[in-house]
Amino acid sequence: MWEKEKKEVLEALQRMCEKDLVVGTSGNVSLRIPSAGDGTLAAISPSGRFYDTMTAEDIAIVDFDGKLIEGPYSPSIEMPLHLGIYKTRKKVNAVIHTHSIYGSVLAVAGMEIPCILDDQITHLGGEILVTEYGLSGSPELVRNALAALGPRNAVLLANHGVLSVGRTIREALVNCEMLEKAARIYIGARSLGNVNLVPAEMVEVMKAYYIAVNGD
Repeated sequence: MWEKEKKEVLEALQRMCEKDLVVGTSGNVSLRIPSAGDGTLAAISPSGRFYDTMTAEDIAIVDFDGKLIEGPYSPSIEMPLHLGIYKTRKKVNAVIHTHSIYGSVLAVAGMEIPCILDDQITHLGGEILVTEYGLSGSPELVRNALAALGPRNAVLLANHGVLSVGRTIREALVNCEMLEKAARIYIGARSLGNVNLVPAEMVEVMKAYYIAVNGD
């Protein structure tokens, strides 16, 4: 069952590899699947599997209690983080976690990305914050990520990587690339010694647009 959703997750995993957003088996992708009953399901990448040899049948289907419904392998260790986001952000239907280089540089440095680009604000929701540290798969990581993500579409995971969300899996992947672009530009601008922020009044206008489109 759920062949379409499994295929979407697999394609997103392969795309993030092609775009050098992950190395080896790192990172993970999930997609919300509204079910026919009272619960909700999600398709999520399995743990510790290489993406170039993965098939759609390898993708795990889990319920929102974390129970494996279908699939030959255990779901990603970050499953609690994905499910926590779905429970909190009702318009989010896809979650992608990568280890992209420039985003990870800022996550290690503990530096947020201020509002430097128009599309960063309209797509990601404004400044990109850094979480407090939490061990992979731990309840602390879930709490810290939700707190730093807030209503935005991206967050930097301290000493770990980045996470982006979207209304569709394609949108979540674009948001991953948008975050990496903003991180690279921010690091470059700082290296030149001058970072000009988007004017505050324009930030508020663009944030209002973002919330109108993405707000829960």
